Amino acid sequence: MTDWRRVPEVATPHLVGVTLSVAYALASLSCLLVLAGQHASTSRGVLAAVAGTGVVAGAGVALLRHRVGRPAVHALVALSIGLAALVSVVADDASGALLLASLHTVVAVAATIFFPLATAAGYLSASMALSTTALLLRGDVTVAETVAADLLLVAVAVMVRLVVDRASSASVDALTGLPNRRGLDDLLDRELRAADRSGEALAVAMLDLDGFKRVNATGGNDAGDAALREVAASWRAALPARSALTRFGGDQFAVLLPGGDEEELVRVLQPLVTDTRRPASAGVVRARLDETPAELLRRADAAVHRAKRAGRGRCVVGADGGGETLSGSALLASALSLALDRGQVKVHYQPLYAYDASGTPVLCGLEALARWVHAVQGPISPAEFVAAAEEHGLVHRLGSAVLERTCRELASSPAAVASGVVVGVNVSGLELVRPGYAEGVAQVLRRTGWPAGRLVLEVTESVVEADAEVAVAALHAVRAQGVGVAVDDFGTGYSCLSRLDDVPANYLKLDRSFTATAHTSPRRALLVAAVVQLSRAMGLGVVAEGVETAEQAEALRALGCDLFQGYHLARPEPLAALAARLESTPAATTPGSRTPGAAHVPGQRRDDVPASSR
Repeated sequence: MTDWRRVPEVATPHLVGVTLSVAYALASLSCLLVLAGQHASTSRGVLAAVAGTGVVAGAGVALLRHRVGRPAVHALVALSIGLAALVSVVADDASGALLLASLHTVVAVAATIFFPLATAAGYLSASMALSTTALLLRGDVTVAETVAADLLLVAVAVMVRLVVDRASSASVDALTGLPNRRGLDDLLDRELRAADRSGEALAVAMLDLDGFKRVNATGGNDAGDAALREVAASWRAALPARSALTRFGGDQFAVLLPGGDEEELVRVLQPLVTDTRRPASAGVVRARLDETPAELLRRADAAVHRAKRAGRGRCVVGADGGGETLSGSALLASALSLALDRGQVKVHYQPLYAYDASGTPVLCGLEALARWVHAVQGPISPAEFVAAAEEHGLVHRLGSAVLERTCRELASSPAAVASGVVVGVNVSGLELVRPGYAEGVAQVLRRTGWPAGRLVLEVTESVVEADAEVAVAALHAVRAQGVGVAVDDFGTGYSCLSRLDDVPANYLKLDRSFTATAHTSPRRALLVAAVVQLSRAMGLGVVAEGVETAEQAEALRALGCDLFQGYHLARPEPLAALAARLESTPAATTPGSRTPGAAHVPGQRRDDVPASSR
């Protein structure tokens, strides 16, 4: 349902600036064209003055579009209404007057894009009143022609508003009304391109609410939702007009500040993160030249984790790519190496579920996720220590340790053995190109006794892109042993479908950016349905990652996804904490045979059950 109090999410400073500058340019051109046919000196002078005003205003908005505040937008739209009425009065003839009165449609378009519905309706009413009055005062324009002009004005406004609301809803978080992850990606992509062109700074912050789990634990989900709405409203009101506040997911938010640096954004955020009612931790970074949105968010996420380890309720500025980053990464890699020597890198498991005919979720798989708690700094984000491992040549040791620990723990668990579940382990492309990788996997399986048919290696899309022949050969080798293969985070890379014919994959795991909006975005739902149909044709199972709500799960089930993983179903836990669930899981005569989705995938092996997604 449309919220008449909300500014459409598409009304970004960039779009507002571009729309206003183009509108004034077109209005000026219209005045000049009509001016060429005018004879009266009065009308020619007025039209020339209005055209000049439009050129100046349009050029000014184009140059300062990121700094045009809301009061200036109101003033420019109101000025447009007055100028359009003026020129329609002074035109020499009825045809020229009607042509110039049509400029009110530009006002209608601008108002319906820029303002809440109530404000837009007010501007539309004022525009119609002035247009009608100006045309009737002339005496040479009939009432029917005036009414036709008004109807055109209303029709344009209604159509534009419907399109704007539909476009906004696909990128809006339903709970808070803020841009969601998709909206954040769109904003970042646009602002990074603008910053690269203009050379202006762009500061970005990731924010995590401190102690938010206690809110859900004590008050339930309704209390948590209310707290998130309250935070979103108060933060949005406190942030500068040119900034953008988005909900990244869960209790995570992101802030973009075009034209601002780290120091300015820290000054803005400091009162918010230190608010004792809802304290938060923030990581602030400045965009680098040619940096992708994913790289920028990864640095911001690393900074917010440092803020949490430093004591929470504070802002931490991330390194700008100089020696501090390399030094920090090297120190982290050194500590990780020591942790691997001491066996301090643990494994948590996130369950994967399928739905049976009655709609009941049935546990049928696990995903192994590396966890590291530093003795001094506390929990280290996997995004941080995996990146450090890849940068400093530790990823093979890390991957081997996680695979060995996973297989050994599960093989020694009677509940896991009896349940028939399959486990997925993430594999870096750097591991796959290392000589002897497939034989190393076989040795782990022999040492631990975990069956090859109950192991799935999860690789990202980058592995299936061009120039990955060595990695693909390694996947064929492990596949020959009976180990399954899943393409993880499908849809976030180049999605090179032609390479799927070469990769011995059993499953595609849809990235959470698809699943998060499949129930609210018809276009995203069509994409999911197309991937499911393609997977069916190729004999691949489809796993939906990041399922966080019952609505998402129901929509993805209807679209044909086979298996589901996410916080709506279960969070990652140590194996001991999952014992009760595993003991209640009915044993399968053939591993994976109880999986409802498996029976519907052409060519699928009965012993291939995908692991859950990250």
